[in-house]
Amino acid sequence: MTKSRKPMENRAPFTREEISMEVRRAALGMASMIAAFGQMQGQLEVAAQYLGVELNDYDYHGDDTDKLMGIPIEKHFLHRVVMDAYDHAYQVGPAVTEGVDWDERAHEVAGILSGFPQTDYNGEPSPLDRLNPQKLRQVLDTFNARYMLDIGLDLTIAELALLANMGESAVRTSLSNEGIKTIVGTMKGEKNQVRNEEAMTWLLGRRNFVPTKRFGEQADNVSDVIRSLFNSDSLPFEVALTKALKTTTSGGDEPLQQAGIDPRFVEELLSPNGSVDVDVAKLERLAVALQAPVPIFVGKAVTAILTRREADT
Repeated sequence: MTKSRKPMENRAPFTREEISMEVRRAALGMASMIAAFGQMQGQLEVAAQYLGVELNDYDYHGDDTDKLMGIPIEKHFLHRVVMDAYDHAYQVGPAVTEGVDWDERAHEVAGILSGFPQTDYNGEPSPLDRLNPQKLRQVLDTFNARYMLDIGLDLTIAELALLANMGESAVRTSLSNEGIKTIVGTMKGEKNQVRNEEAMTWLLGRRNFVPTKRFGEQADNVSDVIRSLFNSDSLPFEVALTKALKTTTSGGDEPLQQAGIDPRFVEELLSPNGSVDVDVAKLERLAVALQAPVPIFVGKAVTAILTRREADT
């Protein structure tokens, strides 16, 4: 049976609708504080103006679905920042290809995580509560982890776990097996970290990690990412090829067409049951189109093709 690749929209552990609902709840928590601690006269009106809708009260009460659905959250800048962070964290959606200023978004995400109320006025946890983290906080933490990886910072075990979609104990075991050691954080109280280069190499060997698509001045880094993919001994050829295609083609076939590569040839290469002839010249053109190291790419491709044939006999 042919294995299908994971659809782009299924890369994220949560749907946009789930996150939008939690953004509404976070906004309601802010309104609750405004209503409680605003000016002695008119604080309820200010809370309503902030939310964009007048409510009977501005606190959490169990199942608040009806109340939350009345909030026009798409008009809030908070919602735009979170949705962009969602797209970037999981490499899905329009923000990935729209050239968003991720430095600016990182600054705004930090403001949300540190500045938004973590409870409502009555102490009921919001989706941003550090002690009771929910889906929204996980999305923003994953965005931060990817941003830190991309700008060359070291990552904690928790951040690696978010990007690899693994449990922290499984990450520790994998790092130990691969001989990767953590280093002490540079700031007091900071958790142990994995050096950026080692973190990237390790992540590229995980099936569920999706490399960041590069644009503009970042495009020069693509070849480094692709080289790491095919140099990784722990990454099967088909998985490395899938990640390389996602990194370089942005969902289109233009680079393949320019190299004279039929997309069906690539589909057969990706399929565990695909029947492909060993065409070294075509494999070399594909490697060049993907900016992959040609000898390593061709060698691994031929090995994968011959291994399939042997398994079928």
